[in-house]
Amino acid sequence: MPEPLSVIAGSTAAEGSKVVVKEVLKETAENSIKESAVKESLSTIENSSLEALKAQNEAAIQEAKIQQIENNRIDGANRELKAHNDLQKEFPESEGYKVHQETYLRDSDGNIVKDNLSDEARRVDFMVEKEGQIAKSIEVTSETAPKEFQISKESQIRDSGGNFIKDRESGSLIKIPDSVKTEIRRYA
Repeated sequence: MPEPLSVIAGSTAAEGSKVVVKEVLKETAENSIKESAVKESLSTIENSSLEALKAQNEAAIQEAKIQQIENNRIDGANRELKAHNDLQKEFPESEGYKVHQETYLRDSDGNIVKDNLSDEARRVDFMVEKEGQIAKSIEVTSETAPKEFQISKESQIRDSGGNFIKDRESGSLIKIPDSVKTEIRRYA
């Protein structure tokens, strides 16, 4: 007759049972520890991955904003160059015109005048002078950019005495007549 299964490697049935139970408990404990460590790691991995993904997205968005600002700056400079060339053809020096670019609105003493609401000065893209007076005031922009706020600020500055520009070459002040309103020219 075969030996009972409870007798393991020369031990009694009670001792054998203890060994089996210990091994099972040890294995179960190790598995539980591994499982809980994996679960804890999984949470850390998920959070780290989400945080890393969020950081990557934020960095990509910031980079896109910086690139868009740079593109807008380049586009704006190109529009102003085209407008300047157009104005020089439209108002040639040979006929007594002078095109002033990026000039601040100033008071009769030559001080830059600021808007009372925003506390900002206003630089008009182009002023066309003829015979010591401003004949045209021109703002250059894209086909879609809103300019109402800028024109409103300019009106407030003009109402506060900002009706002169300074000739960069001579340093003299040039009066902007009340009849001259800024014209908005839109370029692609």
